[in-house]
Amino acid sequence: MAEVAGGLFIAVEGGEGVGKSSFVKTLAVRLRAQGHDLVTSREPGGTPVADALRALFAHPPQGERLSIVTEALMVSAGRSQHCDQVIRPALAAGQWVLCDRYADSTRVYQGEMGGLSPAVTEELIAISTRGLRPHVTFVLDCPVDVSLQRLQGRSGSGHVDAVGRYDAVAAVDHERRRAAYLAILKANPGSHVLIDASASTEAMVTAALHHLEVRVGQT
Repeated sequence: MAEVAGGLFIAVEGGEGVGKSSFVKTLAVRLRAQGHDLVTSREPGGTPVADALRALFAHPPQGERLSIVTEALMVSAGRSQHCDQVIRPALAAGQWVLCDRYADSTRVYQGEMGGLSPAVTEELIAISTRGLRPHVTFVLDCPVDVSLQRLQGRSGSGHVDAVGRYDAVAAVDHERRRAAYLAILKANPGSHVLIDASASTEAMVTAALHHLEVRVGQT
């Protein structure tokens, strides 16, 4: 785990329809209410340059499909900018950073699902982050039938920069994505924490805060 003096880096990961956005918003409110100086961010995105890349990533020009290599390079470029311009400065200033997605999403979406080899995926992550890893990663997980029901509800909800191509895949692909996240969770017991995304947002956030209180001892 990369230590940066004073700050705490929290990432939130999971497949589509697990409730990450609501979880991040509610957790941010609760952490600020406890007095923490908190920066919230997301990937792809987080800076003007990275947000521009996100917009192109989410909606490529009509008729042009992004190759998996192009996807990986785009998210890596955005992550490099994000780390240098937002995350590192915040941590160095003693702030907490709460980020909706980080490098594990590259491992799952461009790696496991997209077919990039682990060697290539890890090299891109190493280059873009220069070793900056979250102190804690909350992995939101629920059965695929639950997440698919949620995706049906959000299809017309106005998420203009959502990456719809990740939603509109067969259930078997959502199962593969879930399995990939659970494999990462299992391989990283010291930093990754399972959150039951079948529960309400408030219950999920309460579980996360309890973990931070017990494990980090700073809430």
